[in-house]
Amino acid sequence: MQIEENLQSDKKEVFLPGDLLSDETGFISGTNTYEEQGKIFSSTTGTINQTNKLIMIKPIKCSYQPQIGEIVIGQIVQIRDKKWIVNIGSSSEATLHLNSTYLPEQRQKTEDDEMNMRQIFSENDLICAEVHSVNNDKSVNLHTRGLKYGKIEDGLLIKVNHYLIVKQKRHFIKLNNNVNMILGHNGQIYLSNQDRTTNNQKVIYCQNYTVQQRIDIANTGKAIKFLQQNQFKISQTSIEKVLNYISEKKPQNDWITLIEQFFLEQKSKQQQQDQ
Repeated sequence: MQIEENLQSDKKEVFLPGDLLSDETGFISGTNTYEEQGKIFSSTTGTINQTNKLIMIKPIKCSYQPQIGEIVIGQIVQIRDKKWIVNIGSSSEATLHLNSTYLPEQRQKTEDDEMNMRQIFSENDLICAEVHSVNNDKSVNLHTRGLKYGKIEDGLLIKVNHYLIVKQKRHFIKLNNNVNMILGHNGQIYLSNQDRTTNNQKVIYCQNYTVQQRIDIANTGKAIKFLQQNQFKISQTSIEKVLNYISEKKPQNDWITLIEQFFLEQKSKQQQQDQ
């Protein structure tokens, strides 16, 4: 099989689990593939992706299926009937009811609040919310009852495939480079200098960014995009592994070269563990 022809084609072939990807020597089995008797096969349904001699399968996209308690980032698309309609990348409609939002004074919502809903969230606003419930028709109810939820702005939003996000204990994270991250289960990742990890704070401050903070956020974004492109699982651990590797070796090489080296080293370690 000619891998190059498939990669260069505008309409890539879809491979099923067990399909032969390559029987040529010199190729390395990557994400969503496995090797048997010197041949590389697909372990999932998707299209082929190659980096140098590394062969991977990029899974076919599917819509996000929300689960109760998951953290999501979405965009307000409409306001109606005391509710905000939120695009969270799901095939079903997601709504945020006025009564499910946070007010610092912890009082009941009034008619004045209903009339001034756009002062809380307006169309096109980005918000962070938690999945409160999923109805029988698969529609989703969100809530923002808590200061760590709500409108997000003045940061960097990165979109990745939702199935790469690793479910972990905390999805409001401060990385070891002091970048604050919201790791959305729906594949939306938000980077900023706004700390949402402390439960006893009363205000989320939007501070001016220092030059170093901008550099750290940009580098963190590059690391996440690298993980996405190579179909690595995305978690606090995997992001920090890339950042630590780059930090240690940056004086010798540029980012692209270092990222390729990191990927190949990780695959080599994985193959040694499998043997």
